[in-house]
Amino acid sequence: MSSCYFIVTTIVTVGYGDITAINSTEKLICCILMITGVIAFSYATGALSSIITNVDSSEAKLKEKINILNAIKSEYELGS
Repeated sequence: MSSCYFIVTTIVTVGYGDITAINSTEKLICCILMITGVIAFSYATGALSSIITNVDSSEAKLKEKINILNAIKSEYELGS
């Protein structure tokens, strides 16, 4: 259990700190919490990235439509 705790602590980069797990139960709970934390952080980061990508995509489509309308306006010499 100690080696598993050491591996998980190293992989999720939470550090070793002054306060560490002492017995196997504490180490198991710490491993579960660290892995859960990494998964939650990864999911949140991915969701935020997806939201930003969708916003940028929507803005790009809007700008393209405005450019098309401006080109039509210029081609047919429409007033303001």
